[in-house]
Amino acid sequence: MIEPFTIIQVSKEDLYPAFGRANSKERTIHVRIDLPLSVYNFVVEHEVYHLEDKAKFWLWREIKANLHGAYEHPIGFLRCVWLSLVPNRILFYIKRFKEGR
Repeated sequence: MIEPFTIIQVSKEDLYPAFGRANSKERTIHVRIDLPLSVYNFVVEHEVYHLEDKAKFWLWREIKANLHGAYEHPIGFLRCVWLSLVPNRILFYIKRFKEGR
C-alpha cells in the first residue's frame, strides 16, 4: 500500500528542465503545471513510483519508474519522450548520467 503523499503543481521555471521531482522523506511530488495532461499524468505515476522504490542504483530506479509510468499512461510516456528530444533536456540527461543520479 502506498503511504499518503502530496502533489505540488509548480511553474516551469521552478523545475526546468525537469518535468517532476519526488521527495521520499517529505512524501511530496512536484510536477510542472505547464505539461500536457497526458505527460503530467505520466510524470505523476513516475514520481509516485520513486516514493516507494528502495533500489539503490539510480539508473535501475529510473528504468523501473519509467516502465511503471509507461504502463499506466503509455500516451503520456510517448509524448514525454517526444518533449525530451530538445537540447536542454538532452543536456540535462547527460549531466545526470555523468553525476550518477
